Amino acid sequence: MKALDAKTISIMTGGRLEAAEDIVIKQVSIDTRTLQKDSLFVALKGECSDGHDFIEQAILNGASLVLASEGKPVPKGCPAVIVPDTLEALGKLAEEYRKMFRIPVVAVTGSVGKTSTKEMIAAILSARYNVHKSKGNFNNEIGLPLSVLELDEDHDVAVFEMGMRGFDQISLLSKIVKPDIAVITNIGISHIEMLGSRQNILKAKLEILDGLSDEGVVILNGDDELLSGLNGLLRFKTLLYGIDENQDIWAYDLSSKGEEGVVFHVRTGKSDMELFIPAPGIHNVQNALAGIAVAECLNMSEKEIKEGLSCYTGEQMRLCISEKEGIKIINDTYNAAPSSVKAAIDVLCDISSHRRRWVILGDMLELGEWAEEAHKKIGRFVSKLGIEYMVGIGSLAKWYIEGANEDPASRTITQLFSSAADAKPYIKALIQKGDVLLIKGSRMMKLDVLAKELLSEGLN
Repeated sequence: MKALDAKTISIMTGGRLEAAEDIVIKQVSIDTRTLQKDSLFVALKGECSDGHDFIEQAILNGASLVLASEGKPVPKGCPAVIVPDTLEALGKLAEEYRKMFRIPVVAVTGSVGKTSTKEMIAAILSARYNVHKSKGNFNNEIGLPLSVLELDEDHDVAVFEMGMRGFDQISLLSKIVKPDIAVITNIGISHIEMLGSRQNILKAKLEILDGLSDEGVVILNGDDELLSGLNGLLRFKTLLYGIDENQDIWAYDLSSKGEEGVVFHVRTGKSDMELFIPAPGIHNVQNALAGIAVAECLNMSEKEIKEGLSCYTGEQMRLCISEKEGIKIINDTYNAAPSSVKAAIDVLCDISSHRRRWVILGDMLELGEWAEEAHKKIGRFVSKLGIEYMVGIGSLAKWYIEGANEDPASRTITQLFSSAADAKPYIKALIQKGDVLLIKGSRMMKLDVLAKELLSEGLN
């Protein structure tokens, strides 16, 4: 980050300075374990711990300044900026810091595919620009400000992901980032338990426009019926992408090459090109189209787009394919929503050829009254494809099993377990050399641990 002095930080946060004005800060952290010399430690109160309890440790570990809440204990003599609320102050600091940069900023949101789309956009832009992107899924009111505060003078463009669990959250993040380009990947049923309907989810996602510059561009997935319905209704320039015809950025002639990736053609207002994504799954084309739309907004050439796309690599725990003892495991255990589960199953079928297939599925969470039918639909899908084994894990997974077993002619062998630990002996007893396993579920189901243990312990 650009160096800031303590006085500037107090002004940016609206806080009271209880330290020398000329203390220099070169990093912001909320974790004493990641502190470096000349750091600002932001003491946040969490569900299980309070950062104010670690202020002394932060100073010992290299913090030169502390951001603390009014009324909280601060060791005597500790250089600090005192604010009413440290979380709010962190957002204010990031918002003011963002104003120091005159570079294009891209913001990405949507029900599923946010992180993959962010990574795809960053990969494509990297062919021309030095790109700053939010790490992992740093997409909330803590992670996003910290990502903004990692911008420095060398960056030419920034790509940030925005998540939400309710109304007003994306609005807050958008006003911090002030994007020039806003991308919405889709409107699914993730978080419908809290928001009640897809229309409310759309309303919440559209909060990304609250911070968009007046000359900003909105990029929407035109294959999503709710997003396509916005065409011509927004006050911003709007581009639609998709595999249905009549999109501004249109993909056609899609061809899967299995584990190698996907070949497809794209027609835009500027060019018609053949492209390759070095990652399995036709669903990745949607992510790539968003990146191509952003690239064309920033006047990148066809050559640069091809070069950037060729550098794309998948993220950890998102369709990561490993092989051990002749058994292949697809680890897609970061999260789960109906559309992403279906896409992962498509990848399983795409790369398995004539090998035996397993789907090991944990609960899909936060679906509210939609949960039963959503799980059953996945079960029916698995059965229709003739996948040999389906293992359901969790309290909601019983509906996967029920859906798969609705067809009396189904040849899918199903088994239900309450936890990943309970399922592991069953899986290890039945898998054979040549099998392909998809492990997919919401992060809280701890299926990532199951995937790691199957690979580390051996499968036979």
